[in-house]
Amino acid sequence: MKIAVVTDQLPLPEGSAAGRTLWAWCSGARELGHDLEVWSWCPRLIVPRSEVPGWCHWEPFENPPNEGPMWREHLRALARPRWDLARWAFPTEDEPIAIAEEAWSYPAIASRSRSAVTLHFSRLADAIAVRRLSLALVQDARAERRAARRVPVAFAYSRRVARYVNAKAHVVPIGYAAPPEALVPSESPVAAVMADWHWPPNQRAFRWLMAAWPDVVARVPGARLVVGGRGLEQSSVGALAGVTVLGAVGKSADVLSQASVVAFPCPPSSGPKVKVLEALAFGLPVVTTPAGVEGLCLKTGEGALVVPPRDFASGLARLLSSPKLGADLGRSGRAAALEHHSPLNAAQARLQVFADTFGPSEALL
Repeated sequence: MKIAVVTDQLPLPEGSAAGRTLWAWCSGARELGHDLEVWSWCPRLIVPRSEVPGWCHWEPFENPPNEGPMWREHLRALARPRWDLARWAFPTEDEPIAIAEEAWSYPAIASRSRSAVTLHFSRLADAIAVRRLSLALVQDARAERRAARRVPVAFAYSRRVARYVNAKAHVVPIGYAAPPEALVPSESPVAAVMADWHWPPNQRAFRWLMAAWPDVVARVPGARLVVGGRGLEQSSVGALAGVTVLGAVGKSADVLSQASVVAFPCPPSSGPKVKVLEALAFGLPVVTTPAGVEGLCLKTGEGALVVPPRDFASGLARLLSSPKLGADLGRSGRAAALEHHSPLNAAQARLQVFADTFGPSEALL
């Protein structure tokens, strides 16, 4: 099967959350013997070019000057939001199955008869979750719905995302390449979390976590919290006892290796949370809210202690104080991640949909 993926991400095992999941399922498809290439219009390289996989072509999109009056450009955007990328054509000589890895990449493949779009989350659901609605978010939501309804195949990473954008979307597992060995949890009561703190739902989660932390310390004397990721400085925390902000780090393991528990009080944002899946893949137990395990293939009692937001402090304190419970959750979470969210499993789910949709000639290898 020949596949071309168009994306604003770079497929990297240590890149952004979206870049890591992209790398996972694409490398899985290539391992299965399929001819897959990625065309990235990412505005800038975030790593040296030598670290970009050979099967990823980086062609940054530069928006050309407006053609005609600005009011005409605005009208075009109202009718077809996010359509500027239609001017960027990824150079493929034949007709592979074309996948827009995000709804805003869809205009680049809109003319392809064999096409698909991946819906990681719903902009509308996330705007409601953080109580922040703007004209830009409305346009993004319209772009998602337009893309999801016009392609022959729409993939969603959770049933809730499918309900928001296209109820007929195929729900497939998100992929993550688990490390060869699990991390050994810290013997001390150390919670950690790693995220891109520029993202509004993560900002709300951070505020919830900081509000809950004094109660956790009161219940578990000596408890510590390590926070990593872009968008935060130590000054963001203030004088809370036991909290260390590392900022941006080279690898997730630099943060997670210090922890006995991963703590993420997730607001009701949509789609799987890669930070939670990553912790499971490393064999670390997680305490989170119901939205934190959305789209993840976990049975009750596997991998995560799931609590209502109001009970987050008590849940985190319980897990920090219960090494055996943490060890059991860590083992079951890693097993679930390996079984359901491996690169091969994530790729096979997509490839099967293509075979069913586009006919016997696209049969799986």
